[in-house]
Amino acid sequence: MKRTLMIFIALFSSLLLFINSAGAQDMGTVNRIGYYLAADTNGVQQVYQLLLDGQSQARQITSADEDVLSYTPAFDGLSVAYISAGYLWLQPIHTETAEALAPVSGTHFMNGVVFSQDGLYLAYPSEGVWLLNLSTRETRQLLANVPLDESGSNMAEYRLYFPKQFVLGADGQSEKIIVDIGVWEWNTAGVYDLMSDELHVLQNQLHSDLLPLYGDRVLVFGNNGVSGDFSLYAAQTLDDINNASEVVQFADLTDLTLFANQAIEIHPGTVRVSGEAIGPLLDETRFFYFDYDLMAGTAGSVNTIIIAAEVGGTFPGELSPDGALLPVYKAAEWHDSGSLYGQLTIIDLASGAEVALNLPATIGAFRWQP
Repeated sequence: MKRTLMIFIALFSSLLLFINSAGAQDMGTVNRIGYYLAADTNGVQQVYQLLLDGQSQARQITSADEDVLSYTPAFDGLSVAYISAGYLWLQPIHTETAEALAPVSGTHFMNGVVFSQDGLYLAYPSEGVWLLNLSTRETRQLLANVPLDESGSNMAEYRLYFPKQFVLGADGQSEKIIVDIGVWEWNTAGVYDLMSDELHVLQNQLHSDLLPLYGDRVLVFGNNGVSGDFSLYAAQTLDDINNASEVVQFADLTDLTLFANQAIEIHPGTVRVSGEAIGPLLDETRFFYFDYDLMAGTAGSVNTIIIAAEVGGTFPGELSPDGALLPVYKAAEWHDSGSLYGQLTIIDLASGAEVALNLPATIGAFRWQP
């Protein structure tokens, strides 16, 4: 049994290495690994894993007794952490039994389970942000939510915190965590320092997201129909996010109204920005993307993908780690836990073509293998 297990792990690790190497060297077609939530035969929402080659069948990873509300795959591809039945669980992909790591409370979890790149920590939401040491299984609370009181008199203090991304220091160890911060009628971002236990918050509601970049620089972005600036800003470091300088105005690139909700560093210093574009026709949905070179200070042309309007909402999912593929949910709905469900299509941004997939009619919370 042990020998069979080790062979499986070695083969899976080799597959991940081949996929990553192929992407880095531009060797042509790359078969990526994705994850999603879907109902099992008992109607319970579980995590499934799928090799996106258009032929493979999905493999069920979890066997939770109650719906999986939020999850994330580990960077090494050998486990999945998820929230279900009031607990944070760790599910190795090569065994059937999950380990209960810590109790969680609350009902809204967004994408709030995050592995650190060094494999040492998990950050997770539980009426705030908690940190779990995967070596010792010890937990500590980093941030506590400030709920709205019954009278609504504390709207200015209202806060909901969700972990988004670990940031490594120069020594390769986890140093900071990017957090999403829900405030009254808006959301912003912050940087939690694991060494000093200090939270540095992005101010002024100009933008809502932070993307750490090569060479310590930071992209400050994010706007929507409620608020936010139609531009990109860049800061020198995560400690300097409130002194960021404007680097791109969307109006200089296109006549469309751009709502930027995603950004991926596709090469060192080159960012792909994506989101929804509003044009003159209301019977279609446009998603856009363009690339910005921070080193040269130049932005490429704005490219759009047009999707005919259908019954129900149409929303973008998470860009692939290389920025090449965009999942799109059609006839979409938001689950009470914060996850997006619908009919999933994955679009190749270079060609505009749909990627062949073997997926159920309705899935939720599609994720990529990091």
